[in-house]
Amino acid sequence: MACKKQVHLAARFPGVNNTTVRLSFIYPNIWIDEETMVKVLVVGAGALGQVFGVRLAAGGATVGYLVRPGRESWAGGPLYRLRRGRAPVHERLEPYEVMSELRDEHWDMVWLCVDSTALRGTWTAALRAATGAATVVTIGQDPGDLSTLAEVWPREQIVQVIPTLLAYQAPLGSEVPGPGVAYWVPPGSAMGVAGERAPRVVAALRAGGLRARRVTRAGAAELTAARMIPYIAALEISGWRLPLKGARLRAAGAAARQAVAVVSARHGRRALASVPSWAVGPALRVLPWLLPFDLRRYLEVHFTKVGAQTRLMLAGWIAEGEARTLPVGALSALRGALPA
Repeated sequence: MACKKQVHLAARFPGVNNTTVRLSFIYPNIWIDEETMVKVLVVGAGALGQVFGVRLAAGGATVGYLVRPGRESWAGGPLYRLRRGRAPVHERLEPYEVMSELRDEHWDMVWLCVDSTALRGTWTAALRAATGAATVVTIGQDPGDLSTLAEVWPREQIVQVIPTLLAYQAPLGSEVPGPGVAYWVPPGSAMGVAGERAPRVVAALRAGGLRARRVTRAGAAELTAARMIPYIAALEISGWRLPLKGARLRAAGAAARQAVAVVSARHGRRALASVPSWAVGPALRVLPWLLPFDLRRYLEVHFTKVGAQTRLMLAGWIAEGEARTLPVGALSALRGALPA
């Protein structure tokens, strides 16, 4: 199928304040074959799903969304890229299509922007049947995510992305001018991308202005979670009060060391270093002053929403640690202190 297309060009003029000018044209006599365009289906229209959608679209992809029944009328909306000390950059997400039921349509990539608990549902089999050989991208970091997805898709189709950006439904305060999705990309950070088809996902992210690199060491995403989630659990137990300190901080550090040891053993690697509690405490004191949003409020809102995922991860590390006769006492104590 061919159609007239709006073409976007960007040019940098060093003589005019080093400004990038974006020009749009509609060429009536130029035809672009739609079959050569990358088509991406994003599953889930939460904050991260919207950020990846708007960035992939900025890189030239055609982006559609699969949403829960009842949300078919959703038509995108505003996003704000946060910058410390400067006004946020306003963007707008305009999906190619939004559906709650899969149609007979070709997709090159399927991005699973849902939490790890949702990946255990039976809906993934229907998704596989409808999308065939599409590259399947997951942002989940639970130890069982890849094996769960590999029961549905061939392993070579699955790519795992380790997000480095933070995204949420805004506003938390007065950081943006109105409702929408706000996101912040830490300066210098790059997303890790793992899997046989990682290069094409890296290329799509880079085309959309996000830094990404391929990682080949097994378990990179799980190690990131193992280093972080025990501290998140301790913050939840403390009522999201910052900073963590004293016995609770030390308990979280011990649990993180055990989680990292379990993940390292799972992938046949020597026990890698976790983030020590003596470094986390000062960092949690300084970070609220450096970030362009309310860190405490973000942690509370986001990780309360995905609280089931936190518990799933802790339970997974405990079960595997016990099976491998590794110490999990600190992990068990942390999980036991969390509300059911």
